[in-house]
Amino acid sequence: MSKQKVIVGIDYSKSCINALKYAELLAYHSNSELLLFHLYDAPVFFSNSGLYFISSQSVAKTSKDKLRLFTEKYLKNSKVVYSAHASSGVFEDIVKDLAKKNKVHAIVLGLESKTKINRFIYGTSSTSILGKVNCPVVIVPESYKTHKLSKTLMAVDNLEGFSKGCLKTIKNYLNGTQSKLEVYHIKTPFEVFSEKKDLTLKVDTDLTYPVKVKKAKEVVDGIVGLSKSLKADAIMSISRKHSFVYRFFNESNSKEIAFRSRVPVVVIHE
Repeated sequence: MSKQKVIVGIDYSKSCINALKYAELLAYHSNSELLLFHLYDAPVFFSNSGLYFISSQSVAKTSKDKLRLFTEKYLKNSKVVYSAHASSGVFEDIVKDLAKKNKVHAIVLGLESKTKINRFIYGTSSTSILGKVNCPVVIVPESYKTHKLSKTLMAVDNLEGFSKGCLKTIKNYLNGTQSKLEVYHIKTPFEVFSEKKDLTLKVDTDLTYPVKVKKAKEVVDGIVGLSKSLKADAIMSISRKHSFVYRFFNESNSKEIAFRSRVPVVVIHE
């Protein structure tokens, strides 16, 4: 039986190198294999007589050789089993296909520093897979250098229950990281959900967490501020279709929390 995999996006930037280190740590703790993924484009040249395409075989070989050298350089002394995959096509389709063909523990993508162009790895393509793959998507800020998995802050959007598949994914991720989980609901002045007493998140029969409520003027401020005060090593959020958090992680605010967070953001789709 094949092992589960941690897939990490590679574009040869500093942010992807940092994400690779985090993915390697995650793969080691979760007893997973590491799969490096690079998406390349076949260049097209224009001339007076029309378009010229460089041989697709040549481009593919060059891209695979470059990825192999990169892998050998940064994973030379790695304790995890790893492989590399380079291909061309649409980012979202390729990643979804890799996730479908492999038992995936998580997909890890790097995020460039605020001092650079505000974009995710491969432009904004990384946000397009949120809610479309059945595994956690981890966005790692370039500035995050600690690389620890000891404490995770989980932000829940409301008090509705989660599906069995979602709870299984949460449990699998936590087991892989051995991280202590702190569960909070950020209550804003515009709260539309009724508050109940004795809130709990029941992952399974033997794993139940109390849900604490933290008041804040705005959700992003509340989450980012809480992660700092708790000294969390990651922020986990459950993305629901049609919920505020689903829109939160699939529209412009997704960039805001990732750029403002000092720690990786783990998104799990309900």
